[in-house]
Amino acid sequence: MKKLLLITLSHLLFMSCSSSSDKVTVTWNIKLNHPVEKDIFIVGNQDFLGTWDPTQVKMERVNELNWIFSHKVEPRKLLEFKFTLGDWKFQAADINGNERQNDEFIVPQQDTTFHLTIEKWTDGKKKKVQGQITGEVRYHRNFHIDGILDRDIIVWLPPSYLSDTDKRYPVLYMHDGQNIIDPATSSFGVDWQVDETVDSLVRKDLLEEIIIVGSYCTTDRTEDYGDTDKGKIYRKSIAIDLKHFIDNNYRTKPEKQNTVVAGSSMGGLVSFMIAWEYADLFKGAICMSPAFKYEDFDHIESIKDSSKKELLIYIDNGGKQVDVILQEGVDKMSASLLEKGFKQNNDLFVVIDKEARHSEGDWAKRFPNAIQLFF
Repeated sequence: MKKLLLITLSHLLFMSCSSSSDKVTVTWNIKLNHPVEKDIFIVGNQDFLGTWDPTQVKMERVNELNWIFSHKVEPRKLLEFKFTLGDWKFQAADINGNERQNDEFIVPQQDTTFHLTIEKWTDGKKKKVQGQITGEVRYHRNFHIDGILDRDIIVWLPPSYLSDTDKRYPVLYMHDGQNIIDPATSSFGVDWQVDETVDSLVRKDLLEEIIIVGSYCTTDRTEDYGDTDKGKIYRKSIAIDLKHFIDNNYRTKPEKQNTVVAGSSMGGLVSFMIAWEYADLFKGAICMSPAFKYEDFDHIESIKDSSKKELLIYIDNGGKQVDVILQEGVDKMSASLLEKGFKQNNDLFVVIDKEARHSEGDWAKRFPNAIQLFF
C-alpha cells in the first residue's frame, strides 16, 4: 500500500467555477506525450479512487492522447492519487522514466479540473534503490495473529550481539517495517536508514546498543493502524504477542524502561495508541508526522478523559504536503498532553520542521535526535 507522499505531475493547472451543491466535481484531464495501447487507471486514497488498487478505476478515453475522470467529492477532503496502466509496475513517470510519487491536494469549495501531462510510464523493471542493509538482520515470515493478516517481521541486531553472548539489549518496535531498514522493500526505494543511524550513533558512543524490530504493514494498514476492531487486535499483537516472541527468542531487556515504539503518519498514531494503552510495558513512543486528527477522525477526543501516563512522548511534523493537514492534530495533541501534566522538553518533546515533507527521507533525518532521547 502506498503511503502519503507528494510530487506534482508536469503542467498542473487548476480551473474552477462556482458550485451550489454540498459536493463539488473534481475532474482529472490528462494528456499523454505518446499514446498507449492499454487502459489508464487512476488510483488513490478514497473508495472512488480504488483505495490504492491499481485495477479498479478506469479513466475514460477521449482520444489516443487524452483521458478523463470525474467524481463528486466533499470539499476539504484530502485526495492523493497516481496513474497506472492497471499494474503498479507501469506507473506515470517523468521524462527520464522515473516513477512519479503521489500527488495530493485538498478539495476546494468549487468545481475543479486538473490538466496534467504524463511524459512516460515506468517500464516494469525492478525499481532502483538508494542504500543497503547495514549490520545483521533476521526475518520472521508470515507472523500470525488471529484476527489480522499475517505479516513479515524484520529484526536488526546491534554490533555486539553476535560476539557478546551474555549481553542483553533494549528494543525499539517500529511499524511499516518494510520501510525502515531495507531500501529494496521500501515503498519508494528509500528507507528510514535506522540501521545506519543506530550503528553510527552506537559507534560514536552517542546511543546505547538496541535491537530494532520492524513489523511490516499489510493491505489492511489503515484498519490496523486506526481506532478500529482490527486496530485493537494489532495493538495487542505488538504489545503482547510480538513482544513476547522477541523477548523469548532474543537477548532483550524486557522491562518498560527498555521498550519503545515508533512510527510515522498512521504509524505515528498507532505508536502513541500502543504506548498509551500499554503504558506499563512501554517507556514511550516516537510519533513522526502522526495522524492524530485527520478528516472526521480525532484521537485527541478519545483520550480527553484519561489521566497522565508515565511515558516519554516525542512528536514531530513537517511543513509540506499532508503534514500541513496533520499540524492541527499535532497542536491539539500537544496542548492536551500539557494540560494532563506533561512537561515540554522533559517527558514531552515536540519538533516542527517547516521545510520537511511527508516522506521516509525526511523521517530519517529527524530519527537520530528522536532516538537519542530514549536510549
